[in-house]
Amino acid sequence: MTLTFTTLGPEGSCHENAVQHYFAFQGIEDDAEIDLTIDLHEGLERVRRGESDYLVQCSAHPEVHLLTERYFSEVHVVDTFVHPTKELVLLSRADVERPRSLGLVPATAGYVDVSQWEEVVPVASKPVVGAELLAGKYESGLTHLEYLEKSDGALRLDRYIGAVTTTWVVYGRRPRFSGQVIGTKCRAYLLGEDA
Repeated sequence: MTLTFTTLGPEGSCHENAVQHYFAFQGIEDDAEIDLTIDLHEGLERVRRGESDYLVQCSAHPEVHLLTERYFSEVHVVDTFVHPTKELVLLSRADVERPRSLGLVPATAGYVDVSQWEEVVPVASKPVVGAELLAGKYESGLTHLEYLEKSDGALRLDRYIGAVTTTWVVYGRRPRFSGQVIGTKCRAYLLGEDA
């Protein structure tokens, strides 16, 4: 039996990367596959319809509450995990001295002062930002470091943000919570005794 985990794409997204690491952590690399979507609401529908077993969403996504609440009696939060994003950067077109437009995933708006750009274009995923920035759709973009390397000098690094540790929410059809806290015990860490 192969489990299907739907998450935000396209290929190369922080979501895909986190899910791959989650598979390794759970020891299910050979028993699971990733189904990518550009629309997490559609991903939730896939889980609800039984076309996918699980949905994974970054907790920083601005619509976490909507996915958690939409089918709360049919699709449940069944797990969470902590893992960093891919390396994040603010890039601009090298031939533009003062960029006026910014491609940005709304969940990443806290990393920059968006008032510096005249136009902010909301984009579904950071790989899309990178590809569209390379194509000239806007003059700046918050994306992954790999797009600077792919640009062959067409883009410049304006700000290195790095990999940001965050949480990821796993949704499934079978409820897991049964009245007791589900989590990783870390008493020594919480008390500062693990140094």
